[in-house]
Amino acid sequence: MLAYFPKIYPGELLYSMLARYHLHVGSPGTMHTLDTLFGNRKAISTFDLPGHLQVLTDRIPPECNLSVDRIIDTLTLFPYFTAFEPPSLQKKVRSAMRSGTINGLHVRLGLSAFRIGRIQRLRFCPVCIPGMQAAHGELWWCRDHQLPGILVCPEHGCLLRESAVSFSQFSRHEFVAATPRNCSPHARPVVSVMDHACLAHLLRRVARRSADLLCGPPAPRTLSRWTLFYRSHMLEVGLAKSISTMDQHRFDSEFRNFYGGVLDLLPSVMDGGDFAGDWLASMVRKHRKANHPLYHVLLQDFLAQRERQVSPFGAGPWPCINPLASHSSQPLIKTLTQHRNRGNRVGVFSCTCGYVYTRCLNSQTGELGLPRFLHYGPLLEPALRQLVMASTGLRKVGRSLRLDPKTVVRLASELGVAVSWKPRPFDKTLRAMPKVAAQSAPPLSHATHAISASRDMSSRTRREWAEIDRVWAAKLSAVTDIVRAETPPVRITVAELERRVNQRGWLLKRRHRLPQTMAFLERAVEITKDFQLRRIYWAVAELERCGVQVKAWQIMRKAGLRSNSLGRINAILDAVPILSRRAA
Repeated sequence: MLAYFPKIYPGELLYSMLARYHLHVGSPGTMHTLDTLFGNRKAISTFDLPGHLQVLTDRIPPECNLSVDRIIDTLTLFPYFTAFEPPSLQKKVRSAMRSGTINGLHVRLGLSAFRIGRIQRLRFCPVCIPGMQAAHGELWWCRDHQLPGILVCPEHGCLLRESAVSFSQFSRHEFVAATPRNCSPHARPVVSVMDHACLAHLLRRVARRSADLLCGPPAPRTLSRWTLFYRSHMLEVGLAKSISTMDQHRFDSEFRNFYGGVLDLLPSVMDGGDFAGDWLASMVRKHRKANHPLYHVLLQDFLAQRERQVSPFGAGPWPCINPLASHSSQPLIKTLTQHRNRGNRVGVFSCTCGYVYTRCLNSQTGELGLPRFLHYGPLLEPALRQLVMASTGLRKVGRSLRLDPKTVVRLASELGVAVSWKPRPFDKTLRAMPKVAAQSAPPLSHATHAISASRDMSSRTRREWAEIDRVWAAKLSAVTDIVRAETPPVRITVAELERRVNQRGWLLKRRHRLPQTMAFLERAVEITKDFQLRRIYWAVAELERCGVQVKAWQIMRKAGLRSNSLGRINAILDAVPILSRRAA
């Protein structure tokens, strides 16, 4: 147990406390200090993510009230570097700092993959120095001044200075205290002098947001949750077309305009005229790996300063319309997701009870459609079983659940609920098909007429299938020409042709009656290989029209093909002379 341990100063770094301890007790050497504090002369004096903290905590006097978790959270840079890491990784890093297995810790956090490295010299604020000296009679190293993304003091807004304490010049086992000698007021600033007040304002805001992570890091989220977080905010500020499609070109342009010259001052944020490692675009894509905390700080500050657009679905919370829930019609839905369907914006409203419904915003008229059921949730099955046991009619069940009768039957089948009623099938395509009157028949008796009248319409009419076959073949030929002329190319399939004539699922069910139509489809429908070939030729023509160099990888990306198509593309390029092409 240590007989003495220095008092914690405001915002002080653990490295600074241990350096002051070494100075105050007059230790004869670095190894003696390490042996006293950690019982290990090989301990490394790491300033950001130190190790062996459990041993250190056990030796600190109890009156200091310093637990190992308090040291990690309030005296190190752990909250900053792990603020955006998954909870599982945060626990592993905390455990490593307790035990001392900190070798490769920056690699495990993914920080070594970024050009924003650790600072090489401890930093200080020249305005803070006189206040420290007057209040406590000595200096100390502040936590927030050592963050890699901070160039100005969060409190005073002045440029930080580089001290004489360089990690390359001192032993990695040595703790060096801040003194007036190594914190000279004439020390070199971390960046050149700023000549614009706007840059100083932006740098100070970035510094404050970074420093806030030390005191109040965000709630732990997985990588998938961070993906949803940024995409939702991009949608709110109008920089996304849907929850999964970002307007990257506009996002890039407005981000540059917002920060201006600050991006060139911050360490390794830019690489020439581009974002280093294309980090800005990857921040709003699916997060598959960690991103540097500075990138999160810049993006969150940018999104926070933008005006939120009024949602076409209104301001939340939105009502839950589950008729089986006790909270029906109450505004309990706080978040919604959006996507696009054939140019229209669709809002998906999900309640905690499991009920999900959608509303569609027509892009042409601007009208908001009525709610449409999507999922019911766990309340449906017991309610449906109770209604079936009570011998309730199908239509009455539909009215109770606010569902179409056919939807009720489908949901009952999916849930395994045995029902006695089924909706009468009705073929809507009968209305669209040409019919001829039935041949005259001898007069029927009254009983026979009653039976005949109860039959379906199709039993009293017949169709001229030869005429229908001819009409369909001509119609599909015209539609095929339209589809083939569209750009970008659309694959010609039976489903696509049926969709164009608003007769989904009609042809293949009657293919044995339509030989001429089937023969045409045999010639017109494209297999995958033929469609890919058509896309390749289209991509070549588009690139030539733009006057760019036609390369195989450009064609592959333009045509939306995979890398295994490169051999085929190169063969086509070799066979077809292209003036603007160079060797790929």
